Amino acid sequence: MYPQTSEIIQYILFGFFGVMTIAFSIYIVRAKNVFYGAVSLAFLGLSIAALIALEAPSTYGIYSVFHILLYVGATVTFLAISLVMFKDLEVKFGRGALGILAGGAVTLLFLIIVFISIPQVSSAEVQPINFQVLANDLIENYWFPLIILVIALLTTLIEAISLARRD
Repeated sequence: MYPQTSEIIQYILFGFFGVMTIAFSIYIVRAKNVFYGAVSLAFLGLSIAALIALEAPSTYGIYSVFHILLYVGATVTFLAISLVMFKDLEVKFGRGALGILAGGAVTLLFLIIVFISIPQVSSAEVQPINFQVLANDLIENYWFPLIILVIALLTTLIEAISLARRD
C-alpha cells in the first residue's frame, strides 16, 4: 500500500539529483568564468551519473562509472591545461551567504538520508579485487564505452590546448 522507506529515499535522491542537474546546466550556460563553468560541468557529470545509477544500479552501474570518469576526467584535464596556459585567468571568490546556506542545506539533506538508510544496510564481506580479471572484463565486455571515454578525453585535451593557445 505505502512505498517502502528505500523507495522513498530513492525518489528523494532522484528528485534531488534531477534538480541539481537542471541547476548546474543553467549555471554552465550562464557562467561568465571558464573556471566556474568547468567545475560546474564536473558536478553536472556527477549528478547525471547518480541519475543513471539510480535507474538500475545492477544494470547501469558500470555506465555511471564511465560517465563519472568522462566528465570529471574532462574537467580536470581542461582545468589543468587552462590554468597552466592562461595567464589572465582570474578566480574571484565572493562573500555569498546564499552559497553557504545552499551548501549547508545540501549537507544536512545528505546526512539525513545517510542516517535514515544506515539501519537498512546489511554488512557483507569485501572480496579482494584481482585487477587483471577486472581489466579483462572491462576490455571484453565494455570495449565500446572505453573507446568513447578515450576519444572524449582526447577531444577535451585538444580543445583545452587550442583554447589556451588562443591569444
